[in-house]
Amino acid sequence: MKKTEEKIIRFIESNKLIEKGERILVAFSGGGDSVFALHFLKKFQKKYKIEISAVHFNHQLRGDESETDEQFSEQFCQKLGVELFIFKLDVKKFAKDKKLSLEEAARKLRYQYIENLCKIKLFDKVVTAHNLSDNTETVLLNLLSGTSASGLGGIPIRRQRIIRPILCVTKMEILNYLDKCRIIYRVDSSNISDDFKRNYLRNRILPLLREKINPLLDEAVFRTTSNLKSQLSFNKKALEYFIDNFVQKKENAFEMRLNIIKVFEEIPGGFLKVFLEKNFDYEFKHDDFVSINSLAKNQKGKKINLGSGITVYKEQELLRFQKEEKEIAGEVELTAGSKAKLGNVVVSIKETKLEADPAKKKNYELISADGLNDKFLLRAWKHGDLFKPLGFKGTKKMSDFLTDIKIPSSERKNQLVLLNRNKIIWVVGLRISNEVKITNKTKRVYKLWTK
Repeated sequence: MKKTEEKIIRFIESNKLIEKGERILVAFSGGGDSVFALHFLKKFQKKYKIEISAVHFNHQLRGDESETDEQFSEQFCQKLGVELFIFKLDVKKFAKDKKLSLEEAARKLRYQYIENLCKIKLFDKVVTAHNLSDNTETVLLNLLSGTSASGLGGIPIRRQRIIRPILCVTKMEILNYLDKCRIIYRVDSSNISDDFKRNYLRNRILPLLREKINPLLDEAVFRTTSNLKSQLSFNKKALEYFIDNFVQKKENAFEMRLNIIKVFEEIPGGFLKVFLEKNFDYEFKHDDFVSINSLAKNQKGKKINLGSGITVYKEQELLRFQKEEKEIAGEVELTAGSKAKLGNVVVSIKETKLEADPAKKKNYELISADGLNDKFLLRAWKHGDLFKPLGFKGTKKMSDFLTDIKIPSSERKNQLVLLNRNKIIWVVGLRISNEVKITNKTKRVYKLWTK
């Protein structure tokens, strides 16, 4: 018992998992692992000077067994003097609505509720009771299913506010501890069946590997994953440095030249994974690499949607990654001497004197007010809009104008235009109309600017 406790204490301290005075929330199922984790933290609560609460989720998937788990959790926490939050989850409905497996739906719901609970109750850390044997199962399942290098890194010791303080002890150590302390716990009947891949691996394959190959299999796998994670961490920092210096940030998008991707042909998935996680907080999948690689080899003007509102465009000799904004809808009327906002753009108009303003600056335009009234309309451009660009004698379709000045297709849909007397007089931030240019005959002047 003491040996197991000392191992966990060293693990917590070496990885700085818990700081004194923190509010800790324990994910509590009532099974052996979570019972052990909560018991341990309660026993050493004074040592760490922490506040402890627990949360139990009733997934309503196992009938009476789910209800009994809930009752046990309530009684166990009451006996320990630990505050318990209980949530009943409609996993089946969520899985159907989101087209997820029951396991994935339950996981997503749990983490949603936990995140909200942490915000409301101000918890600093969340403890999940993954152990060393869980790590072995995860690594081998990923290996047998096919995975990236990060998939072989095993269960992370910490991720944001989630910590796993008992990841250093095996399932056998936990059960022996509970038996010696005569602490009861619930057994999930679904874990006994060999119908599930993880259960078959746990119940049939791993015992043979421990018996015939290595009795310290879990420790060996953990050492391997730790070494791999150290290498991956170094690779990630190197890739982040490269991304910061060679990937261009353009307002709400990132541009990556195709020859950059070719530099990383040996680890293309790793490069794109780090890039998307760093800049879009996106969980990269192997299918994403296949789609992006195919796009890179395709003709320009194509695009793919990765999900989570992220679109990748092929533009000339580069790829443009963009978090899609909502399309600007509606229109705003404004008058001279006022300003208006549409989307994230604010447009201002005022009458001025030509001689009062120096030569044209980047952030504003001067136009002739002769022939205009003081009523303006601000909206996004539409297909069919016509425009007479400054310096061009004829009329152009707006779509052609934007193409001619090489505005990426990904940026075009929310381009704003300013109208007067039903004519476009300014493609906001880009070009004024030839019809409102200032000449030596101009008597009145409007100043247009945006921010």
